[in-house]
Amino acid sequence: MDIVSIEIGIGLLLLFVVPVIYAVTNQSRKEKKTIKKVETFCGAKAIKLTSTDIFQGLFIGLDENSKYLVTSGVPVKEEHVILYNLKDIKGCNLFKNEVPKAGQPKAKTIESVAIEILFRDKDKPKEHIVFFDDDMGIDPHISVNQASDWVTRINKNVA
Repeated sequence: MDIVSIEIGIGLLLLFVVPVIYAVTNQSRKEKKTIKKVETFCGAKAIKLTSTDIFQGLFIGLDENSKYLVTSGVPVKEEHVILYNLKDIKGCNLFKNEVPKAGQPKAKTIESVAIEILFRDKDKPKEHIVFFDDDMGIDPHISVNQASDWVTRINKNVA
């Protein structure tokens, strides 16, 4: 009877643990594949990324040596990879769109979070790298933290 209970316990443990391990390793594999794809594309342009992150549907990377910012949607397609030369960027800010909650005028809801890129050329319009909106991201507060971290990194490397 004890051996049967142990076997059932081990079977149930494996039934619940194996899918979790598979999901974690599969996600890790996808992230490595995404980073490798972008690094291959950037390598052809002599850009070597020193820091990278993947947030839901956004890939963002920075080359601190040659001063380039790289963004792309996930899954990565070459035509969607955007290269920003940091020498052309004046700075960047955290863009957070907040609206009042219905029925609670003092409480606000975050509708979107992005990095707003300001270019040295005044004729070039501002661009946004979206971290959270209706289509992308899960938690607006985590997105604010991630975007503010990247604003700091980018502003530190702007010439």
